[in-house]
Amino acid sequence: SMGSPSRSTAAVLVVLLAAALSYIPDSLLPPDGADSWLFFDGHCNLCDGFINFVVLGDSARQIKFGAQQKHQALMKTYGAPVDLSSVVLIQGGQVHTRSTAVMRVFARIDAPHRYLSIFYLIPSPIRDVCYQFVAKHRYSIFGHSEKCREPTKEFESRFLEYVEPTKPDFMA
Repeated sequence: SMGSPSRSTAAVLVVLLAAALSYIPDSLLPPDGADSWLFFDGHCNLCDGFINFVVLGDSARQIKFGAQQKHQALMKTYGAPVDLSSVVLIQGGQVHTRSTAVMRVFARIDAPHRYLSIFYLIPSPIRDVCYQFVAKHRYSIFGHSEKCREPTKEFESRFLEYVEPTKPDFMA
């Protein structure tokens, strides 16, 4: 009958699609033990939403965050742009911006969120045109706040400016 080959074809396509979605190119992953620092526009509501998405998907707590407005000196030491035109990801001393930074973040977080990194297969000039359009219009579309996001108690240890509370000497 004709139904059987089409079912077989559909099953093969489903398996291939699942394999493609679970494929994370090694080039998106940082070297073992490398820190991942994600710098964002602290006034941008879209950026804030992205940080929330990453925190929820990063159960291994691999990514630390910082508002670009608070960390420009650190970013400059790595040669990263500080003009708020892009999220900036620094991994193992390497600077990544725009859509490539986003794809590398997706590759670090938990499934199923990490499967969004499949968009890395789209050439970066095409991804970056889309990224830059959204970045240019992010305030008008998503709004912005007057001051940088302050981490909640739940998130504060994920931010670069977090300092581990120390015990007094007599308790050590």
